[in-house]
Amino acid sequence: MSDTAEVGNKDIDIETIILELLPDLKKELGEDCAGVDDAQLSKFLYWKPSIERAAKRYRDFVHWKTTNPGIFDDTLRVSKDSELERCLLSEVLVSPPLLRTKQGGPILIGRLRNNDMTDGRTVDGVCRMIFYTIDSVANRPETQKHGVTIIHDLTGFDKSKNFKMEITKRLYHGLFGQFPVHITAVYVCKAPLVVQAFFKLISSLFMSKKVRNRIKFIDEFSELSDVIDEDNLLVELGGTLEWNTKDWIEEQKKRELDGSMKSLTDIDPKKEVC
Repeated sequence: MSDTAEVGNKDIDIETIILELLPDLKKELGEDCAGVDDAQLSKFLYWKPSIERAAKRYRDFVHWKTTNPGIFDDTLRVSKDSELERCLLSEVLVSPPLLRTKQGGPILIGRLRNNDMTDGRTVDGVCRMIFYTIDSVANRPETQKHGVTIIHDLTGFDKSKNFKMEITKRLYHGLFGQFPVHITAVYVCKAPLVVQAFFKLISSLFMSKKVRNRIKFIDEFSELSDVIDEDNLLVELGGTLEWNTKDWIEEQKKRELDGSMKSLTDIDPKKEVC
């Protein structure tokens, strides 16, 4: 098997490719993957079916994870962290499992207006909440196969109340170049002109051209009709999909406590031999 597999051909079975590449990835990583199960390692190959690039992404992820204690580790459990639960309940970022693109990929919906930085939440707390949500999405099979689409709804956004530059910095450095998640597109809806101007400034400082090209500004959610069936949108966005964050949190707690939840926070190559 070559170092890089071509997956653009629909006739190719991506799962077969991943299984064929996995032994070579483990050989390349050696002791760096000690204690990490195959399902976790496979996520890096789904992100990019190349031994070289998957290995680099894995090592970069482990380095980021270990150099940011308390942000993305085994303390990131809603069953053990009441502040994490409080932030999740504010629904700054949600991803209902049934909310998908026409290609079958998951959708993350951001509502920065709900991120009230005056209610006692901290930059660390907000980042943990966002990473927790993204981690839960990263473990879905459809994410690994199709990547994730992000929709930012900036209706009612108040920069002085809902935004901290440090949050943007931490999220960018954590998500881009570290996580084994392919972000296929980002749609920013109803962004005021001042926000668009601000975005152009910070994107030129922190984002590569490749990432910037995936970000589109739209005025109405109806402009997403080529990406998602309008009826499949949440009710608040004009669709018919119902979603209850509290029920989702309770389900997450059960999965955490019974051991059925898989998380990228579990990656710890020092635990045991691979």
